Amino acid sequence: MIIISLFFSYSCEKLFMEPDKPADPETIFEEIWTFADTHYSFFEEKDVDWDEVYERYRPKIYEGMTSIELFDVCADMLYELKDGHVNLVSSFDRSRYWKWYLDSPENFYYSIIERHYFKDNQRYLGPFQFLNMGDIIYVYYQSFGNTISDGDMNLLIANLKNKEGLIIDVRNNGGGSTENARRMASRFTNYRYFVGYNLIKYGPDHEAFRENKVFISPFAGPRFTGDIVVLTNRKSYSATTYFAQYMNVLENVTLVGDTTGGGGGLPAFYDLPNGWQLRVSSSRFLDPGRNSIESGIPPDYQIDIDEEEAFKYGIDPIIEKAKKIILSD
Repeated sequence: MIIISLFFSYSCEKLFMEPDKPADPETIFEEIWTFADTHYSFFEEKDVDWDEVYERYRPKIYEGMTSIELFDVCADMLYELKDGHVNLVSSFDRSRYWKWYLDSPENFYYSIIERHYFKDNQRYLGPFQFLNMGDIIYVYYQSFGNTISDGDMNLLIANLKNKEGLIIDVRNNGGGSTENARRMASRFTNYRYFVGYNLIKYGPDHEAFRENKVFISPFAGPRFTGDIVVLTNRKSYSATTYFAQYMNVLENVTLVGDTTGGGGGLPAFYDLPNGWQLRVSSSRFLDPGRNSIESGIPPDYQIDIDEEEAFKYGIDPIIEKAKKIILSD
């Protein structure tokens, strides 16, 4: 049996396809379990006994069950992995695990930023919403799925001339392209720096990983190396967690807000013979101290927003803390 794989480092994804097979419930269940068994990367870290999970869920599969019944059983099985990068997608539903942020404070209210900070004075610079705060530039970046061009970054760097510092707000940024994260981080250092280890599955054994060191090199053009504060919350996920890790290594960067949502495993995709698609995490990322980033990057300053107080006074305390950090240096 031949598996054709295409790896796109810039899109955080792998795609696996096989010839069509019978779409009976038993076959679909077995393919889902087997693909996860072969390609999922966090069994040991999350202390999941996948064989034991199989023994509990396999008896729930029977000939003649409906597509919805089959989907629900398989989705419940995948939920055992407690991973926001694990999804089963059909024409009628998408399984998901969102407790990585649902049990945490929101810590971000765009309406407060829009009404009390932007006040319709923001500029739109490529994928960024950009605000000149006097001695500080504030940038809100909604998604690493929105491409950052060299021109966008050149204009941002130009606006930072004679400024005290930069606030990069990636709260509620659900991720996207790690290449965008690398491109952005490369604008804030004059030196090549080591950010961690990428571990990629290369075989069916649960601990079969190929390890690569990851570095960020300075962009060969305009850069800013003044004070930078990155704002995060639990909905800062996937490529945003990677960005937080890249920036966290720099001496001129401070993280403020909440621990990011994690999502430190690049996804692998598999097309099932009944038309469904399966996605699982198929890599790990470790910081330079060999700590996994799957559970998120903690901030240097943990700040939770009291929603009632924030709306009453029109103040975002996470932004205010960032301003104090920059202006006190």
